[in-house]
Amino acid sequence: MKPIPIRFFLAVAAFACVATALVTGSQTVAPTPKQSEVEKAILARLNEIQTAAQALDADKVFSFVMENNAGVVAQNGKIFMTRADALESTRQSFQSLQNAGAHIEYRFDHQEVTLLAPAIALVTAEGVTSVTTEDGRISKTPFAQSVVLLLTNGDWKVFHAHRSFVSPPR
Repeated sequence: MKPIPIRFFLAVAAFACVATALVTGSQTVAPTPKQSEVEKAILARLNEIQTAAQALDADKVFSFVMENNAGVVAQNGKIFMTRADALESTRQSFQSLQNAGAHIEYRFDHQEVTLLAPAIALVTAEGVTSVTTEDGRISKTPFAQSVVLLLTNGDWKVFHAHRSFVSPPR
């Protein structure tokens, strides 16, 4: 069987990040004591999403996403208008990674929670997506993202996410 080119993994990883565009996890940037309880709750929710994304569980990731037909995810010039479209694309990307035996991790170098209103939050972040192939090759892609969350029935849910990737040098 012909080895799968690293570009394939970069493309799938980038697209798999549609799901993790929903993520700014607190795994590498832990809440500080001065953060409000609201900010801590938002970061905890995003950490749940990050964990599901790293497990390549699209359904779990999208269990934290609101029904929205006004542009759920935007990524590098492509908009997924509905939750269903974004979920299906994410499922396909995660399946490609699973079929290839790849592992994905997300590291957040910086994140900022801004409460726009008591029930609306904007989280901006930057970090690196790492994909490890079955044969041990590692590909890292920097990204920047923003996520809008709404407090709905006592739970923070993703309303919209946007992510852009910086292409690695050739």
